[in-house]
Amino acid sequence: MGGEGVDATGRQTWDAYFLELARTTATRATCLRRKHGAVIVQERRIVSTGYNGAPSGHPHCTEGACPRARSDTPQGHDYSQCIAIHAEANALLFSGPAERANATLYCTGAPCFGCAKLIANSGIGEVVASGGRYDGWDRTREFLLTSGVRVRLLDGLDHLPTLDLHVPHEVDGRP
Repeated sequence: MGGEGVDATGRQTWDAYFLELARTTATRATCLRRKHGAVIVQERRIVSTGYNGAPSGHPHCTEGACPRARSDTPQGHDYSQCIAIHAEANALLFSGPAERANATLYCTGAPCFGCAKLIANSGIGEVVASGGRYDGWDRTREFLLTSGVRVRLLDGLDHLPTLDLHVPHEVDGRP
């Protein structure tokens, strides 16, 4: 066997499995523009999930609460109007520092620069994303790599998708 996402024994690969869980998590998203999901995994154990949506207790975008969703702002622009917390940020918020230490964050799209800053400071060791790239992704990817976070974007466009460009970094003052 050898289809995409399947190992030699015919089982789904770990990457395919966790990305599928991130896609399932995205079905809970309340954003009207795009639904994203994220799963944090440490040693093949799920420690946290997150999807994009309004903060707890705040009306959701689906209830007309988001000014950006009500506007004609083009996709990818003017996030200052958006009330949603991104999937990656929610997954980080609902996990503890020990759970994030050198863990992998799986997400349904390449993280934005704002989420990349949170990821870089969280202790996450690797980001694995699917769902394609966006204008400015190369800058965000370089930022993550420089911050010591391994990055794999599984969209079939990387020439060396398994290349480990990990740069050791400190987490909570420890190497």
